[in-house]
This record gives sequence, C-alpha cells and structure tokens, in this order.
Amino acid sequence: MIRPEQKKLFAVIGNPVRHSLSPVMMGACFQSLGLSALYAAFYVDELEKDLDILHRAGFSGLSVTLPYKEMVCRLAETTDTTAKEIGAANTLRRTPTGWEGCNTDWTGALRALSEASDVGGRSALILGAGGAARAVAYGLRKAGAKITIANRCVERGRSLSKQIGAGFIALNMIDKSDAQFDIVVQCTSSGMSEEHGDSIVSSRFFRPEMTVMDIVYTPRWTAFSKTAKEAGCKVVSGLDMLLYQGAAQLEWWLDRPVFKTPAIDAMRRALEEALNDK
Repeated sequence: MIRPEQKKLFAVIGNPVRHSLSPVMMGACFQSLGLSALYAAFYVDELEKDLDILHRAGFSGLSVTLPYKEMVCRLAETTDTTAKEIGAANTLRRTPTGWEGCNTDWTGALRALSEASDVGGRSALILGAGGAARAVAYGLRKAGAKITIANRCVERGRSLSKQIGAGFIALNMIDKSDAQFDIVVQCTSSGMSEEHGDSIVSSRFFRPEMTVMDIVYTPRWTAFSKTAKEAGCKVVSGLDMLLYQGAAQLEWWLDRPVFKTPAIDAMRRALEEALNDK
C-alpha cells in the first residue's frame, strides 16, 4: 500500500473536474498557513472504487463536485446531520476505515448571498434540483427565505420541492409566470457551456431589484449572470460561494480557523489571479 510520508494529501473529485479552481485556492491557503500539504484534481468515473483507492493511498480529505454530491452522501461511512438533511455531501474527511461526509455548500452560498442582500423573509427561486440546489435551498430556508424550485425535469423538481416544503415551477414556464422573486440562484451545470450562448432564462424574467447568483464560476460571468447584470440586477459571483465553502472545508479538515485570517485573503487573491489568466 502506498501512503504519504511527508505531506498531507487532499483533492477535488468530479466528472468533469478540469475547470476546477479548487487546487489554486487550497494551495494558496496551505502556503499562507505554512502547512506541508498538497491538493490535486482527479477525474473520477467509478466513484465507489475510486474512493477506496484514494483512501488506501492516504488522502486526508476530498472535495466533491458534479455529479457525485448525492451519491457520495450514500457511500460515506458516516455523514453529519446537515448532509443527511440536504441529501448531498461536498466534503469528505478520512476515518480509519472509510470516509465521513459533510456539506459546506450551503454555508458558502448563504454567506455569499447574505453579503449582497438580506435573505430572511425574501422570496427565492432556485434553478436546478441536484446536490448543489439542495444545499442552496437548505441554506436559504434556514435563513428564513421562501423557496421555489424550477427544473427542466418536472418529476425531479417536484420531488425536491415536496421534500423541502418548497413551491415548484417548470423551468420552461418561468417566463410565463406572474411570480415575483427577490433572490435567484442558478444551480445547474449549464453555465459552464453557456458563456457565448443563451441564458437558461430570458432577459424578460429579470427585474432590477433581484439579487442573482450563478454558482458556476468558470467562466466568471456566464450568459445567465451577464443577462441579469444588463437587466440591472445585483449579481453575486459564484466565486464567492466557492471561496466560502472551501474555507469551511479547510476548517473541518484542519481543525483550525481560516475565516478572518490572512489565509482567506490569500485564497481570494489566488482565485482572482487564476481567472484573470483565463
């Protein structure tokens, strides 16, 4: 069996994962804290088998991205209460016999949105019904927002809305709806390929008083977020959610503060520089 002798090993796993800026961000944190640790990105296509390989190789922690957040929650040896309630985990920590999971997406999303707008008592629309959408819905509901789910697959969208006590609207009916929303969060992967295409919703949907976030951060501004900007909305970058959920992961892995330290400033600078290079 191979195991690390000099450095702690961490990684992000997903499919795809080439776009991830997590290695840049986490590496900057390790350097700022003076830690001997490495963080890599791995394409994974056999999740259960690959988790076992990474455990046997001695990895201390894993970040989990699309499309595995819900599956990881089922495969983890244990999960915390929040991950169980959300039904998805984006973070794994090594145990002697397997992995324990938690979810930091909800804290990252809520912190990013709360810095831009009041959340409590507001009406929020979440586009998507996957693991990220579940986490964002959890955070917004915890803060007192009223949630509506919109999804292309009606069955999947209705299922999530029923589970969390939210409203539901079919994605193709949004432009025809009279519903008014204060906060809109795009939680599908469509933003990764829509930079030069059409937004997932039309420009008619947006109103200047909305606060809008696309959780996709590469490209920095998707067609969705650009359309919202042009309509006068307050637009939150998905980079903020990435930063805050990553800092929460690090605190769980390392058992030491990252928020309110120079490390989080180093992480933000590294992300900004990486995006400027793209």
